[in-house]
Amino acid sequence: MSRSLRVAVLGPKGQCGSCVVDELLSRGHSVVGISRTPPQTWAKSGKYEGIPCDFNDIRGLSDILSNGNFDTVISAFAPPLVDLKSVYNVGVEGHGNIKMAILRSTFRGSFIIIGGAGSLYYKHGVQLCDDEDFCFKHWYAWPDVHLDYMSTRMFDHGQRSFGTFIRLFKWARGNRENPGWFSWLFRPFANWFLGLAKKNLTRPDTVGLILCSRAALTMWEGVQEMNWSFLSPPWQLRDKGIRTGKYEFHVDDSAGSAVQGIDKGIYNEDMAVAIVDEVENKRLIHKHWTCTGPIGLKEW
Repeated sequence: MSRSLRVAVLGPKGQCGSCVVDELLSRGHSVVGISRTPPQTWAKSGKYEGIPCDFNDIRGLSDILSNGNFDTVISAFAPPLVDLKSVYNVGVEGHGNIKMAILRSTFRGSFIIIGGAGSLYYKHGVQLCDDEDFCFKHWYAWPDVHLDYMSTRMFDHGQRSFGTFIRLFKWARGNRENPGWFSWLFRPFANWFLGLAKKNLTRPDTVGLILCSRAALTMWEGVQEMNWSFLSPPWQLRDKGIRTGKYEFHVDDSAGSAVQGIDKGIYNEDMAVAIVDEVENKRLIHKHWTCTGPIGLKEW
């Protein structure tokens, strides 16, 4: 793309948002990061500025979007995970506030929302987050390498108790599925822990982030006055990866045409490539989609 675009990124500091900002700047686009406390400078060279705005301030955000001369707005908003009991409510309110602000503004460029994998459909017409025993069943199916990634990520983010939980989950599953000589000695504890894990991983509070992302998709389905598209990352999304520039995109529907997103993954860096390609090419207006790419190229 030869023309430089001016793009607003709502939530530029998160693992998805920061990769999108990097990719936009690397292609010569101008980026405005918008959040409560956005970075005022960016490590990667390019045209970047930060504008502070609380997403609860619908009028304030609407004014920024009206006056920003943006070609595209990307929402990488996600509620903080400090209090799991409040994640769903905060997330739904945040996505709803962003929708009201953007529709009340004079901005009418393209709008890309980054949601969650739970919205993707199986071929039998059931969304991932509505599958039986979600999300315990789907954690149990993850390969060891993805559980290793998840635990490392939790420790990196200072969530040591969650990281330890994931390591114990991996050990207990291995004790049950791949028993060694002395596995039977610890089998009662492994079974007890997996029972506890199932109880915790199927609680509404635990899947609040995934459910609020599904609610965000519901907010936009059927809306025609805005050129939106909704990206659900694949189930095995990983950060701190490698930018290969390779990906496949899949448009989702109730027939399960994007089921690859449930079975596969992508690095955030390559997902950012797919997002910025959509910024430039606008192939997926009014579509719900996912993208998959190579993973396992690093330690995880």
